[in-house]
Amino acid sequence: MGKTFSGLRSFFERSCAKIFLVATIFALGFFGTANAAKPLPEIVWAHDVYTMNVAGDDQAAQRRRGYQLLNTGTAEEQRENREKIAAAIDAKLKEQGAKLPFKLKTSFEGDNVSEMNNELSDATVGDAPIALVPIVVIDYAIEQVYQINGKPHYKYIIISALDIAFCSEDDDGALTILGNIPVHYYESIPLSNSFEQMTHHDRAELARIYTNFTVNMIKKNLDFTKYKKVIKRLEDKKMVSETYRVENVSYTSEKAKGILGGNRLMQRICGNIFTSDFAAHTGNVVYPMILEGDNSNWTIDATQGFYVAKMSTSHSGEKTVRMPKDVDHKIYLNVSGIGSKEVETKQVSNINGFKAYRLWMESTVDGKKIEVTNDITEEYLKDMSSPNKIIKSEVEIFGGLMIGAAVKSAAAQAGKKVK
Repeated sequence: MGKTFSGLRSFFERSCAKIFLVATIFALGFFGTANAAKPLPEIVWAHDVYTMNVAGDDQAAQRRRGYQLLNTGTAEEQRENREKIAAAIDAKLKEQGAKLPFKLKTSFEGDNVSEMNNELSDATVGDAPIALVPIVVIDYAIEQVYQINGKPHYKYIIISALDIAFCSEDDDGALTILGNIPVHYYESIPLSNSFEQMTHHDRAELARIYTNFTVNMIKKNLDFTKYKKVIKRLEDKKMVSETYRVENVSYTSEKAKGILGGNRLMQRICGNIFTSDFAAHTGNVVYPMILEGDNSNWTIDATQGFYVAKMSTSHSGEKTVRMPKDVDHKIYLNVSGIGSKEVETKQVSNINGFKAYRLWMESTVDGKKIEVTNDITEEYLKDMSSPNKIIKSEVEIFGGLMIGAAVKSAAAQAGKKVK
């Protein structure tokens, strides 16, 4: 009886195995057919890096042009810096190779780069060619000078905001942003308050520092595989679908307005940092920020419903780039409060003391308002007659807290735990 039962079980197991094998083959064939019916979108990469052309002759426009580091130095230095950034993107594309959520087509071989216009026709979503377009949104170095014992000491905040955009080329040659991967970061130079390291850098040196920092950020943080939602829009041939953008960064705190309110650069940095982190956390399509009342880079084409900007490229000359004016989800950031109070420590004397600083930031997405706080304790001087160390100004302290609060806000709005 035991043998008979064993034989039946063996027969049953063999039958099940056959059924499972047939089902598996069928399923693989089915999904293989489904995948074959829906190929990955093809993207052209022409080794071009795009930089903003700041329009206007007013002082604000001239000052912003003066900030741009990739347009600093000789033509050879500019070319070398752009090539380093393009090479870093190149390396990432090769590294992620088979894992890329798109089929990559290059229009260059080594140094023999052909113009993108001649290569785009084979890469399409529907009838629209698609190109990988790295747009340099911010390439700035903010200088801070501290007078210590009669000598100047220098600190710099390097801001790098790079948007890896996916663009269609239209009949008039303009590029329209369909999706976007923001790579936005900042760094202090030097990282320490060592007097020996706080030296002056000319613009060409700052451009090299900026370029090396941007290359490192690309190496560490650019991951095309995390942005499948962005690529999905291209795959589904949708021009507009679930898009986000930071519309404004404001100050309702009067104290914040007094200390930081005139600093529109800090608003740009804050909005761009939120953009990058929110996109990284969610994988959503987050367009470059257009700061309210600040259209010196982007102008409005009311008839077409687009923001439009002129950009210079590494190899293809000047290009017009545009993106939809309206998005599905508008993001608003607001500094709702700042404050400080003296705290007791064992290191306090008649000359120095310590203060705890705090900044409150509200972020609103689709009516969902979340407030976060960011804190730090810093030393200050009670007696300014004999300064012998670097003490941060309130602008630097609250500016740093504002950037950190943008990082926390992006995580909170994405549903991540905020530390």
